[in-house]
Amino acid sequence: MFNSVKSLRDFFSYWYFRYLMVTELYIVERWEQRVMNVAFVLLFVLFWYFNSTVLVNLASPLSKYLINSPIQDTSKN
Repeated sequence: MFNSVKSLRDFFSYWYFRYLMVTELYIVERWEQRVMNVAFVLLFVLFWYFNSTVLVNLASPLSKYLINSPIQDTSKN
């Protein structure tokens, strides 16, 4: 049990380290890292909300139009 918890902790630690390296947040202080993490999470939530409300509402009538539209047969001359 404790081995699996340790391996899970090591897994998340590794990916958090990669996140810090890619975003170059390892350079800044701990409080600046937290501010940027909150900003990233807030930005992600705002994008998710926009996609789930605005884009889905725009795409659903378009998909209904495209799916229910009659296909024109262009082989007839």
